[in-house]
Amino acid sequence: MNSSPSVSRVTRRTVWLALPVFILVVGVIAAFWILESQPAAPRAKAPERQARLVTVTPAEAAPATLDFSANGTVAAADATTLRPRVSGQIVDLTDKLAPGTRFAKGDVLARIDDADYRLARKSAQTDLANARAALRVEQGQQAVAERELALVGTDVSADERDLALRGPQLEQAKADVEAAHTAVEQAQLDLDRTAVRAPFTGIVTERSASIGDVVATSDTIATLAATDAYWVDVALPVDQLRFIHAAGPNRAGTPAQIYYPDAWGEDAFLPAEILRIQPALETSGRMARVLLQVPDPLGDNTPADSRLLIGAYVRAALEARIPRGSVLVDSAFVHEDNNVWVMTADNQLDIRSVDILYRDATQTVIAGGLEPGDAVITSELTAPIQGLPIRVESSTAAEDAPGDEDAADTATLADRAGNETDRHRSGTARSLRLIGPPSGIDTPADANRQARTDAATTEPRS
Repeated sequence: MNSSPSVSRVTRRTVWLALPVFILVVGVIAAFWILESQPAAPRAKAPERQARLVTVTPAEAAPATLDFSANGTVAAADATTLRPRVSGQIVDLTDKLAPGTRFAKGDVLARIDDADYRLARKSAQTDLANARAALRVEQGQQAVAERELALVGTDVSADERDLALRGPQLEQAKADVEAAHTAVEQAQLDLDRTAVRAPFTGIVTERSASIGDVVATSDTIATLAATDAYWVDVALPVDQLRFIHAAGPNRAGTPAQIYYPDAWGEDAFLPAEILRIQPALETSGRMARVLLQVPDPLGDNTPADSRLLIGAYVRAALEARIPRGSVLVDSAFVHEDNNVWVMTADNQLDIRSVDILYRDATQTVIAGGLEPGDAVITSELTAPIQGLPIRVESSTAAEDAPGDEDAADTATLADRAGNETDRHRSGTARSLRLIGPPSGIDTPADANRQARTDAATTEPRS
């Protein structure tokens, strides 16, 4: 009876102490339930990496030959100033001495008054006759001396016998005849030289004398240039010398073509070859000097309006041989550090470092790092990264079917690359020019050479 109130008090105290804990637990559970029951915001998806739109072209196998272009000035292989061999008054200048007139070796171009030289020859002939007469007289006196010596006897020395037989006088007479004969020959030679003849076949570039002028052997009558061959001196980068060679005893030099568009038009040319690679570089540009030879630049079949003029500034195309396995691409598609952008089979950007064999403003020959048929990217990329997803520009039909876009791009590229590969296998690789006639661009390398040979005999000539 006494323990009941005490138990009741303990129970009430326990309840009051547990109540705050219970309320706290209930609050935590309620808060957790509220948080879990709120709608969750959708998580943003990571944006997919968009493929860049590009244009591509298949890499081409380099042709067997490639024309390296260079500029140069035409000069005569042989040139001279025409001077008389004897002095006197000019009495005749032939029509062949007019500037621009062609002549053959040995043609008479001018005549010097020969009156004095005829008289000199006649005087020399007279002296020769007198010397011969004196020799005959001396020979007669020697015969008399022999008879006199026979009467005296032979008991004399050899020197005394020679003097007795007038040996010295006879030798002098013979020498006088020889000298007189030489004087006649000299007089005849001077007389012949009054006709001033051409030393070689050529053309008159300038006339410096007129009829009536009295000229000495140091005076110039005209300036002549030989027309058997002209030279063209061109400058090339040193790295191009490995593709060419000069003429030697048993081989011709690297073929070349000379274009003179100002006078002939764009397509006509004359054939030439590399004669010499000069031993010193240019002082200013550090370029190699190469001497080309143009045979018969004013041939009989060359009309006047297609002649190669001395001093003309012309373009030369050197037919250099390219190593097998090289690839030819447009120089615009070669980027910094000799990199080429290529589209891989899985539509990714491949930044390739290539080995450049030759490069100019138009074409680049690549020896390694690129194969024929590789899809070279021709469009610009603002931030190229290795492995960047890319896609080829689609056709209209492919745009209408977005789901098939990648397949259409791959098929288009494969067809383009396949056609290019088939064309190379069939041996019809283009022989591209760096600078040259447009008509030679889409022909085979061997056909180009034949076409240039035909053009050399037909286009600039009649």
